[in-house]
Amino acid sequence: MRGRAGRIAATLCLAGIAALPARADARRALADFKAGRYLEAAAELQAIVDSSPGYAYGYFLLGHCMLKMSRPGDAEIEFRRAVELDPGRPEYYQGLALAMKAEADWTRTIQNASEGLARTDDPRTRYSLLSLRGYAWGALQRWSDAVRDLEAARALRADPWVLVMLGKAHFATGSFRDAVPPLREALAATPEDPVVLRLLAESDIRLAAGQPDATRKRLLYVEALEYAQRLTAVAPGELDAVNLVGRAALGAGRLPQAEIVFLHVLSRDPRHCYAMINLGRTYMAGRRWDEAEAFLRQAAACAPRLAAVHETMGELFMQRGMTREASIAFRRAEAIEPTTVPVSAPR
Repeated sequence: MRGRAGRIAATLCLAGIAALPARADARRALADFKAGRYLEAAAELQAIVDSSPGYAYGYFLLGHCMLKMSRPGDAEIEFRRAVELDPGRPEYYQGLALAMKAEADWTRTIQNASEGLARTDDPRTRYSLLSLRGYAWGALQRWSDAVRDLEAARALRADPWVLVMLGKAHFATGSFRDAVPPLREALAATPEDPVVLRLLAESDIRLAAGQPDATRKRLLYVEALEYAQRLTAVAPGELDAVNLVGRAALGAGRLPQAEIVFLHVLSRDPRHCYAMINLGRTYMAGRRWDEAEAFLRQAAACAPRLAAVHETMGELFMQRGMTREASIAFRRAEAIEPTTVPVSAPR
């Protein structure tokens, strides 16, 4: 996410700068800034504010130079000077919020973005501030608040990175159905984004698990499989992506493919406990009871405190008519994770 966060900050920075005009003696510094000559721009701006200490926009630009030079503490000082001189400008609070974001001070990021929002009705500025505050809510894992701000930002403009953050926020709240539309929009703009492909595949798998209609369930698993296979193409060698293919294939009823995938994962990582569980489930689906039990016992040794192992073992025993053993397995799962319901979705 670091690369995505950097692109977000750059976009919001330029949006804030573009919102205000520079006076004549600051135009050269602004041109240097836009050309990436941040040190030169900072020197020119420092000379300007030294001679005109009441020039708020000069401090604002100087703050952005400090951000670009990875000096967020100095950026905060300059943005605060701009706010003190002209407290009505929402862009200056946006600058402060960006400085707080660079320091991972999410509470103050939110506070300053909120101050800016209280001072503007301009759609472009509100979009930038809502996006920034939504990102900060997400960093605090306040996902419902993130959804609220990012939905409001999306209504103003649907940039791909906002769509990705919105999809992630919906996913984190468990609203998988709501996560899919913004993620699909983002994928149309960035068709090889691994984050988007992973979230879409995971969302479809979670939706399929709760889908009562067998035809719709299978279609969701097949769609998840397509996303997962695209993910492995852009992230070759990543075992979690390969395992995701197996999970979707298992759900879609493509048992030979699922078996091959899980065996491949285990050949690369013999301690991949979820692959053991899912291979056991694959054999259960094919009524290969002894092989299923063997891999589930391996999974129990691999992760004895994982409720999913005992849940699946209980399901296996139930299907074999071994009710006493099933009851023991389910009680173990309940002891580890109270109120556990036997799961049907591959993990």
